[in-house]
Amino acid sequence: MDTLLKALVTERHWQRYGTFRVEYERAAAQLASGAEGPTAPSRAQFFRWLEGRLKGGIPYPDACRVLEAMFPGWTADDLFGPPPPNGWQRRDGEAPAAGGLLGSVPPSFPAKVLTGAWVTSYRFSQPPKLHVDVAHVTVEGPRQVRARNYPPEPRTEGHRVAYRNEIDAQLANRHLIGHWKNDSDARYFGSLQLAVLPGETVLEGHYTSYASDVEVATGPWKWVRLDPATLPGDLAGVTLRPPRDLHELIEKHTQYDAPLELAAVAEEP
Repeated sequence: MDTLLKALVTERHWQRYGTFRVEYERAAAQLASGAEGPTAPSRAQFFRWLEGRLKGGIPYPDACRVLEAMFPGWTADDLFGPPPPNGWQRRDGEAPAAGGLLGSVPPSFPAKVLTGAWVTSYRFSQPPKLHVDVAHVTVEGPRQVRARNYPPEPRTEGHRVAYRNEIDAQLANRHLIGHWKNDSDARYFGSLQLAVLPGETVLEGHYTSYASDVEVATGPWKWVRLDPATLPGDLAGVTLRPPRDLHELIEKHTQYDAPLELAAVAEEP
């Protein structure tokens, strides 16, 4: 019997035993939080899993937990049953919880890796103006994150009240893809796609935004991680450097540089 597990493994191009084993061991290590996780199945076990040839119907609980982490939105019973008759719809008629079309694109690392504070900068408007802020990323699930760009108060050129943004996004491969909405001016909203560069200290990409009811604006957006050891418990009393100074600092920062210290992005008291 072909299983849903086999269909999902094939879709992700993990059908070679060696490839699957690497992904399995990565998920097991993440679940174990640094301790030694469950070992990967043998080659023979792997092919029995794909064909649903298990006496008890599903593997032991430890293996089930790893598989459910590898394929968010599906239970072990789902994985060792047949693929749903209606493509990727669940048997109860609802889409998988893993995130719509991108649910089948696995993240390259857990979302919690992005947790923390990031200094960010983007250009907007014509002629170009600059915005800088500190985005605070929190985890909402295995691949989902939320972010808020205050405190400290953001700085937006040409605006007395800076743009305060909320972000919802998810990881697909090494890309953070989602939507943002402005809290300080509810007219503005849009999308973002940021590539997470190796080392996970720099994000680079673009945003789209509302320009008018019939016009879309776009621009580059770059994020650099802040060193958590340099951050106080409360950033409300911090004032960011002027947007042009801070934008230049962010643009020069590469994935090979250490995270920025708060002193590099904040004005002196």
